[in-house]
Amino acid sequence: MKGSAFFLKTLAKLGVNNIFGIVGGEAQAIQFDEEKDINFYLTRHEFTAGIMADVYSRISGTPQMCYSTFGPGLTNLSTGVCSAMLDRSPILVVSAQIPREEICYNQTHQCIDNVEFMKPLTKYSAQLENLIDIPKIVKEALEIAINGIPGPVYLSFPLDLMKEKIDENLAEKLLNELTPINKKLPNQVNDEKLNGIIEEIKNSNNPIIVVGNQVIREDCCNEIIELANKFNIPVISTLASKGVIPEDHHLFITPGNKYIDEIYQKPLIADIFKSTDLMLLIGYDFGEDLKPSLWKNDKKTIVINSFYEDMGKVFQPGLLYIGDMKKSLNKIINSNINVKTFPTELKQVKEIFDKREVCNDNESFKKITSIISSIRNSIGKTGILCSDIGLHKQYAGLLSKTYTPNTFLCSNVCGSFGFGLPAALGAKLAKPNERVALICGDGGFHSTSQDLETAVRYNLPIVIVLLKDNAFGLIKYYQHLSREEIYNPSVEFGNVDFVKLAEANGMKALHLDNVDYLETIMNDAFEAKRPLLIEIPINYEYKLQ
Repeated sequence: MKGSAFFLKTLAKLGVNNIFGIVGGEAQAIQFDEEKDINFYLTRHEFTAGIMADVYSRISGTPQMCYSTFGPGLTNLSTGVCSAMLDRSPILVVSAQIPREEICYNQTHQCIDNVEFMKPLTKYSAQLENLIDIPKIVKEALEIAINGIPGPVYLSFPLDLMKEKIDENLAEKLLNELTPINKKLPNQVNDEKLNGIIEEIKNSNNPIIVVGNQVIREDCCNEIIELANKFNIPVISTLASKGVIPEDHHLFITPGNKYIDEIYQKPLIADIFKSTDLMLLIGYDFGEDLKPSLWKNDKKTIVINSFYEDMGKVFQPGLLYIGDMKKSLNKIINSNINVKTFPTELKQVKEIFDKREVCNDNESFKKITSIISSIRNSIGKTGILCSDIGLHKQYAGLLSKTYTPNTFLCSNVCGSFGFGLPAALGAKLAKPNERVALICGDGGFHSTSQDLETAVRYNLPIVIVLLKDNAFGLIKYYQHLSREEIYNPSVEFGNVDFVKLAEANGMKALHLDNVDYLETIMNDAFEAKRPLLIEIPINYEYKLQ
């Protein structure tokens, strides 16, 4: 059996059934049709492959694979890997390496030190050296990917090893001995420490729960809802954890980040935390951008998590509890904690957040609010909204209502331009029966727009809502933070006709000025089950303060 076939059969046996990527000169050795249970998705750019693997794995909870050729293929792929690392997605990253007898880093054609290059971006980085070790190494890598705080793992696969042969009987024996990848259980409940946490909650008058994405990964959404309901504790999410609790729940306040006051055009952040005397940070991830500076670093904080990386001087909670989150939450739920009173000022800001309307009569604010509402209405409560990076992401994240986990997806921690289109493609493959929409700006979208053709080729019926301002809108916003005038050459583009671009790639597209028709157009597109791009001109209010 050829080494490449043995590798692919190992993947399939361990539950990796989808590979996203681009093959290079090593196509002579690995064809990706050597294992019937492997689906190979060819993308137009390696970054797209990385994000598709990231999002598919994030939604499914099972690691899938992205692949590239050597040299520039791997460097192109690396930004997608960075996204998976920072947004905690368990993916397997594999690239080819030139034949081992020719390796001379930075001297041989397309040869870099793959393993050292990928080490800072992954939880594990190694090169395959012997065919007989492939099952053991792949399994070990996948277990590292899914355990603790999940993330990408990397394997370098030399071309000569792909071509090598392994005895058929030995290969079958090694494959038959493979057992499923093992997810280790978190630490057991520490009753003494948890009792101290329960006492802190008892002694507080106005606690707030902040949920992070680890709650979704640990399947603890129901426990969060039960905890909030039993003790009448309000809940805030990050953009990454939207949907942990339905956003029409009577105790849900808002998804939160530093942009709340600017987007709503009203000083609301201070009112959220005015009466709070205890922050319960459950499944909290500092990288998700809901930072203690929002509550002025003057509240008692408790982190409850199954796994946690110490932040050093950047952030230290008052109390840190690490243990089985589901069991810990259930013990808190079953404890004798008094029902809390919902603060009046928090009720008042909740009424504003519940409307999801900006406090401004400016037409651009009204338009963006209407667009986001129409998108959510068209995809329904279980449909998936993917957002690219830009000013629109803050509107979409804060104003869209999300009802179930993993139905609002963005590059929250990594924040990479171009995330949106490949994210939507990965989401549609992971959830083929759900409606999937993408909201993006022209700046980020054009970073990966070549993969419009990928959506068409695989007939992935996503709807792309492209907000066009011929600029990097978020960067304009940042420039306005320190100066009155922006420097146009650093943030503005020439005009691109994205309707013609989509059509050139075989996708239906239209230009829309009147957003009153957006929901109907989207519904028609979803019914037709064909991808559609909708270009909408937008004039942001870049100076939001």
